[in-house]
Amino acid sequence: RRRRPKASSSSSSSSPMRPFYYLLLLLPSLLLFGFARYYFTSPSSFSSWSTFEIKQADYLHNNNTNNKQANSNNHEDDENIGSNTTTTIIPLPPLTTLLSPNGTIISDISFLLDFAIIAFPKSGTTFLKDYLNRTNETHLHQSELCMKRDPLDVADFVRRYHALHVRYDQPRHPKTVRFGIKCPGTFYRTDDVHVYHRYFPKTKFIVGLRHPISWFESFYNYQRHRNVSGLPSDTSKLVGRCDGRHFHVCTDRGRFHAALARLGKTPMREEGELDLLLGRRYEDRRQQQQQEQGQGQRESNRKTNTTRENNGSHHSKKHQHISSSSRRRHLAQNGLPNRVLLYQVNQIHDHRTSEELSIDLQRYLNIRQTLPPIASYRQTKTRAIDICHEEHAEARGVLVEHGADARVWMREYFLKHPSVSVVESSSFHRILDGWGVDPCLNDTILHEREV
Repeated sequence: RRRRPKASSSSSSSSPMRPFYYLLLLLPSLLLFGFARYYFTSPSSFSSWSTFEIKQADYLHNNNTNNKQANSNNHEDDENIGSNTTTTIIPLPPLTTLLSPNGTIISDISFLLDFAIIAFPKSGTTFLKDYLNRTNETHLHQSELCMKRDPLDVADFVRRYHALHVRYDQPRHPKTVRFGIKCPGTFYRTDDVHVYHRYFPKTKFIVGLRHPISWFESFYNYQRHRNVSGLPSDTSKLVGRCDGRHFHVCTDRGRFHAALARLGKTPMREEGELDLLLGRRYEDRRQQQQQEQGQGQRESNRKTNTTRENNGSHHSKKHQHISSSSRRRHLAQNGLPNRVLLYQVNQIHDHRTSEELSIDLQRYLNIRQTLPPIASYRQTKTRAIDICHEEHAEARGVLVEHGADARVWMREYFLKHPSVSVVESSSFHRILDGWGVDPCLNDTILHEREV
């Protein structure tokens, strides 16, 4: 039998060891795969990853919360336009949770009213209402809607504006439509101011102003245009406080600063501020003028009249000081936190400042849509009086004094409050400078008055 050739020692030794060699190479991979399978499929591993995800989510949430707090102002309901952060939607509550069957307010209704045009009469309120209604992001009642002394006024408002929220499919927060009202003359009535303090502390105020002389002429002509009887043609009879016969036409209603003081934005502790609010500065001058005019009378009468005037002046000042102190204490305790945006009527008619007015209104009300440009217009109403005639000089003199006091008070006290802002500051203050000047004696201001 033929013998097989004897294999070499090298080949015979390597052939049986080759499988073990490959097994050693694969062993680390197999161990790693088994460890990974055991770790990721065990209950403890899920618990560890869940804990990590929760911690990461908490970190992101806290970080977003801190950023929101850092970027927010004192008004929590202002939406951050253009923000990518998601906002929790708070649904609109049912009407029955806001209002009882007998008309009593039983819950928070402040979200129903976003802003209010509550400027003084004849200061562009109707124009501003129509202008803001031109965008689909605002809605104002077509006619004046005031909430006065009667509690049914507030209940009627709640029914109307809750229905508007339903019609526009608006939640409580956040809203894509801003709801407002127009009610000029609110600051003249203490009860109206109390309604905002009690129910609408977050409502933004839009307040229009104009020179007291220009305002008086416009308001007088407006009332005469309505065929109001009993309004005297002699405006000297309208100097001082209003009475029921003159349909709120009087020089005292041109003391805009005294009306704005009801917002409680100033301390009203200094004698200087109280003198401005109570008109003491020009009353002293008027009493001195009256005394000088009486010097031609007999000596005995002059002394008697002077004594009476001095006594009356002292009593009047004392009474005014007491009433102002009580009023100041009331406002200091019940000051309104509402934001206030002031504009001048002249700014509506000027092309450059009207653009700033549109931009400021858009920012103030958090409107995303760009407001349309304000087209210039000229009213052609007939004038019952021309305030620049000499027969109205007495009324003009008193109104200029009111304007001078209002100018000082607004600059030194009211405009320093952080919740008060103005439209286009440079033009606003330039127009305010003219409040202490009779526009009928100044060509520049007279031209602005005619426009």
